[in-house]
Amino acid sequence: MFIVFEGVDGCGKDTHILKTIDYLWDKNKYLQIWKTREPTGNTEAGKEIGERLKWKGFDSAQEALELYVKDREQQSEIRKEILKHSVIISSRFDYSSYAFQWATGLSFDEIYQAHNYNKILIPDLTFIIDVNMENIEKRLSHRWWKREFFEKIDFLEKVRNKYLETAKKLSKERNIHIIDGNGSIDGVFWHIKKILDKIEF
Repeated sequence: MFIVFEGVDGCGKDTHILKTIDYLWDKNKYLQIWKTREPTGNTEAGKEIGERLKWKGFDSAQEALELYVKDREQQSEIRKEILKHSVIISSRFDYSSYAFQWATGLSFDEIYQAHNYNKILIPDLTFIIDVNMENIEKRLSHRWWKREFFEKIDFLEKVRNKYLETAKKLSKERNIHIIDGNGSIDGVFWHIKKILDKIEF
């Protein structure tokens, strides 16, 4: 099974990925779980994305989309083999392109058509953790490191809206769950746990 956690920076993706891993291991200590994130860092495209995010950003939304799609295609070949015997849990996947590149000017259709889903995996389960901008601003303000260029609050509000619009557009063909991430960590995870309990691992 391929599980993806999505949402704007500060929504709690990584926290709930770790809680999910611990919970699944409590249910089945022999379960093999791979934790991954985007950009991956082990493909040429992924390394290029990492450098761009760290220093100068992308020249255009189209350039960013092309690099992310290339990284996903290369990683999907690896992940298809891993999924034969393990669960993969990823922080971000293709929903991030729909949200971020849509927010920077590309259309939903352009982004959809750029992904060749004959080569790119489609997640079996996606959690979009939705947090209001007031709480995102509070959470990001407590981080000690310098914000990356895409962590400006007005831009993140656009991204949040595009996540929700993407979920509506893909809801008939994908298994998507929007989780209210504004509560306590345990309260938010309770909703995630209810969905996980419906799946046999």
